[in-house]
Amino acid sequence: MPLKEFSYRGHSLQSLESMSMDEFINLLPSRQRRSLQRGLTPEQRILLEKLRVAKEQQKQGKDTNLKTHVRDLIILPEMVGAKIAVHNGKEFVAVTIKPDI
Repeated sequence: MPLKEFSYRGHSLQSLESMSMDEFINLLPSRQRRSLQRGLTPEQRILLEKLRVAKEQQKQGKDTNLKTHVRDLIILPEMVGAKIAVHNGKEFVAVTIKPDI
């Protein structure tokens, strides 16, 4: 039995990644849409920049360990596949971002 391909509101992961941020925001529920329209906090922007660098290093074969205290960032399509250690108040918990999240 073949695995079911991930889709979000009729769009595949590849098409979500190729969308502009405005197009993607329009697909989200109202709470997430409002949060992203207000803009990202400086901490969230820094995490996204570090995440982009880490994904480039993963493509080159390097394994990067990204740690963060940012817990309120909405998962964006470009984040899928990343491995992040998120602080839970006591320790860092490793999280692999999957499309289902």
